[in-house]
Amino acid sequence: MTTTCDRYPPDATVYLAAMRFEATALLRLLERKRRIRDPEGLPVVAGSLGGRPVVIALSGIGEQAARKAAETCVRLAGRGRCGRVVWIGIAGGLSPDLQVGDLIVARAVLAPDRSRVDPDGALVSAAVAGGCRAGVLVTAPGLVTGADARAALWRRAGSPSPAAVDMESWPAARVLHAAGVPFAVLRAVSDTAAQEIPGFPQHVGAPEAGAPGPGHIVRAALMRPANWLGLAAFRLRAGRHVRRLAAVAAALSRQPASALSVSEQ
Repeated sequence: MTTTCDRYPPDATVYLAAMRFEATALLRLLERKRRIRDPEGLPVVAGSLGGRPVVIALSGIGEQAARKAAETCVRLAGRGRCGRVVWIGIAGGLSPDLQVGDLIVARAVLAPDRSRVDPDGALVSAAVAGGCRAGVLVTAPGLVTGADARAALWRRAGSPSPAAVDMESWPAARVLHAAGVPFAVLRAVSDTAAQEIPGFPQHVGAPEAGAPGPGHIVRAALMRPANWLGLAAFRLRAGRHVRRLAAVAAALSRQPASALSVSEQ
């Protein structure tokens, strides 16, 4: 009997991204593409990079979506269908030394008042060799849009450097690490610690507002027509940087991971 797991290639590198534009550049590099119908609801494309099996899936935005995607990867790993997980996407600068366009690979993943999680060392080293800076990713429960809010979050995290903020890394990292699935998190810096994210009213950007979906962002832009220009420029700039990130991430599919596999736990 064929199961959903059986539709995935064996020992694949699974790439996860929250939003489609973060994965578009990597999807363009994929050879022999085919879609996988997954009842978990994740949009999934399988193929190969340099002859190695690869899966690219979109998780959606925020902690809950990230956790669910990571749990799916654990189940795939248990069936021999996921050899490693690489999360790709954009992040905002937290430490003042990060510039727009910098590529960062997490040597540690943090979240306020939660324990640190360390990604796979071999994958981190490979990403650094490919052009990423090793740093810290701090996961916030919502958009952190203002310079003051970012500075406060950076201090709360212990002022690591370099450091960036996102909304998905920690819950996914915690699930994968607990299961022994090798993983790495790569991000392109889309805005610096001193910049305001354009086009977002304060009530959308506040962490307590929760993780906004695309509908929230569109509604925020509609509140002021001038927001569209800022949002378009932000998206264009971020798109250029994720293309560079895709080239580094693609090479990780050929990198042996050093962490224990699920079967060795």
